[in-house]
Amino acid sequence: MSVETKESVVLEGGTYEILRKRLQDHAKDLQSRVNALNSERKAVFGSIEPKLLATERITTENNCTPRDIAALGDTFLFAYNVQFGLKSTTELADVFSVYELKESTFEARPLSLLQDAQFLADFNNLYKYYKHTFFDRFFVVGPNLYMVFRIGKSPTDLKAFKWLITPEKTLKYIDNRSDHEYVFPTQHEFQWKRTSRDHYRDGRHPHISIEDRVFVECVGGDLTIKIEDNTEVGKGIFSEPVNDPEQKLDDAEIHYAVVGHLILFKIKPYRELAYRYYIYNEKIHEAGRFDEIADSCVMLPDDQGLIFPNGFYLVSGDYKRFDFKLEKMLFERRITSPNGEDTLYVFYNRESGLFLLLSYNLIDQSVKTPIQCQGYAFFHQGEMLYFRAESSPQKHHAVQVWQTPYVCPDYVPPVEQKSFLFKIGNKDIVRAMAESQNIINLTQREDSYQSLYDDIYALSVSVLDSYFWINNPEAHNLGEALANVRDSASAAIDEFDKVRLIRKTTADRIGEVQTRAEKLLKSIKPELMERVDAFVGSLSQLRTLRGEIIALRELRYADLNTIQSLETRVVEQSQKLSEATVEFLLKPDALSVYHEKVEAVNAKTTGMQRAVEAKDIEEEITTISKEVETMIEVVGNLKIADATKSTQIIDGCSAIFTRLNTVRAELRNRKKKLQSVEAVAEFNAQLKLLDQSVVSYLDIADSPAKCDEYLNKLLVQLEELEGRFADFEEYVIQLSEKRAELTSAMESRKLALLEEKNKQATGFQAAADRILKAIAGRVDAFKS
Repeated sequence: MSVETKESVVLEGGTYEILRKRLQDHAKDLQSRVNALNSERKAVFGSIEPKLLATERITTENNCTPRDIAALGDTFLFAYNVQFGLKSTTELADVFSVYELKESTFEARPLSLLQDAQFLADFNNLYKYYKHTFFDRFFVVGPNLYMVFRIGKSPTDLKAFKWLITPEKTLKYIDNRSDHEYVFPTQHEFQWKRTSRDHYRDGRHPHISIEDRVFVECVGGDLTIKIEDNTEVGKGIFSEPVNDPEQKLDDAEIHYAVVGHLILFKIKPYRELAYRYYIYNEKIHEAGRFDEIADSCVMLPDDQGLIFPNGFYLVSGDYKRFDFKLEKMLFERRITSPNGEDTLYVFYNRESGLFLLLSYNLIDQSVKTPIQCQGYAFFHQGEMLYFRAESSPQKHHAVQVWQTPYVCPDYVPPVEQKSFLFKIGNKDIVRAMAESQNIINLTQREDSYQSLYDDIYALSVSVLDSYFWINNPEAHNLGEALANVRDSASAAIDEFDKVRLIRKTTADRIGEVQTRAEKLLKSIKPELMERVDAFVGSLSQLRTLRGEIIALRELRYADLNTIQSLETRVVEQSQKLSEATVEFLLKPDALSVYHEKVEAVNAKTTGMQRAVEAKDIEEEITTISKEVETMIEVVGNLKIADATKSTQIIDGCSAIFTRLNTVRAELRNRKKKLQSVEAVAEFNAQLKLLDQSVVSYLDIADSPAKCDEYLNKLLVQLEELEGRFADFEEYVIQLSEKRAELTSAMESRKLALLEEKNKQATGFQAAADRILKAIAGRVDAFKS
């Protein structure tokens, strides 16, 4: 890279870094304004923060396993299963109890809610005719409450009793024929599409095209996801091994789903029983394996990403996996707080009855501490009860009471109605803050994000255009900070393109050196080497490679960790090979190959017929000399305990050098002798050619100007000949004489042409005088 190029790169990089720093400063200003607005919003609308209110205990008459809770106004049903010994019938009180929630405490109430004659008959018949009946759960859909009982070993062996929840929060029994209404929503809020022959791209490394946006294959021993439609290269951004390396392109079963900038994969390689699940992020060109989405996966609000039982994944590329490993968790429902800030995602395991509650915050873009429980219920003012089942039946059951933001839609918290924020509305403010927070998060991302500044600019413009109050001082003038972010992002777009190009060039260069290094390191196997020149050649290659690796550090935006790791490997390999070289050199006939090479060069020198052949022989001598120098350097750098061994190796190398110098001198003499012989014929031929050129130029030179032109051409030919035969003094003298000769000839020709032109001019003048004299005589003879 030239000095000018380096200076250009530094200048561009410096400009970009200044713009990025400016953008982050504006983002900090925006963050402080969002925080201030959020604090005022909470004061105006009465924010409800999640907190533990109490831990109460419910005591049952018998040892039992609690199963679920259902809220009805201020009262709730508590359901459980009792294992009796000698008792032959199961009564209503053996399954249900009713309590009232009063200021985070529980008060027992009679079972009058459930005293319906038909329900009691159906209940008794259920336990009478199904030996293994036990209560499974409550299930609420709209105004209906379902009591779901398990009547067999399978989770699908169910019986559902349907109740209507009246406006007065009492129950009205409907029927026991509503099993078909107990269903779960779609577990994946997107459509899986299976790839077909139309998606195939044949080539050296065939793959399957997913709408020309990403490419995937399971051939060649691994599953690979690529972002370039290049079938000549098998590498991609993600790969992992498959069980059957011999499978073909159409052997794997591949499904995909496009969710905005996220592309999800459901892949079953050939002869494998389980599907593998992957998420590819088109924004940051990253892919990862997420088998957690197998059972269920739903959308986060405002297209912020995906959530699944064991974690979540955001469009920005951030994701989190929870430590617990839950399987067969089905998505049941989502509950959104009235202000739109929080959304609760409920997942359920039909076999164990376990619930998983994930509360996602739209502004923070994070999930609060997940809750695993056996049953839960929400009340009018957002109170939530939940409990965890014990490992064995007990009489006393701990139930936690939490305050949550998931209040009923008709709940009206205390608000400051005179505030300007109240006129805007809580949901509108929350949405604006969430979008502003998204912009702030983008400014803090690593700039490997492909369209980072384009997205920041577009989102900033969108927020500025979407909210009429954004520039109002009472809303902390978010618009001013957003406009600064927008302008900085716009200025950074072009500079970022330049930096990306520099980074790509640097990455390509590092990748090229890394590929050659990997190939060289794999090819060097000292135990298989039988000639010393193989050792020395490999050492020379390693030395050259290390120099290239060190030079990579000068590249801008170079990955220094990768370079350091590569250099360390090369140094370690060089050290091992050097030690192996010394061990080999201690053998009696180790240097015989160089003696053979020197004698072969000597034979070529003796049999040389033309001087031009000396160039190749000189290169061979130089190569041998460098290899021997490398050997001496290796021996000198290693600490050999026995000095006689190093002396033995150096003496052997010195003998080669002595013989090599002799051959070099013979080559020089032989070359000079051949050049003298060849020069005679060549000089005579060139001189003859020059003479012919002189004759030709003298013949066609028909003006003084052409004489000067041809003389210059002849003098140039003479200078070339003088340069070619500068080593031969006698030829230089002849050329000097020839210079004077052809100069004299061309000057004579020039003078002759000038004399001829002068004669012509004199003749023309005499003729003109005669004509003029005759005209004058005629004129004098005229009378009028």
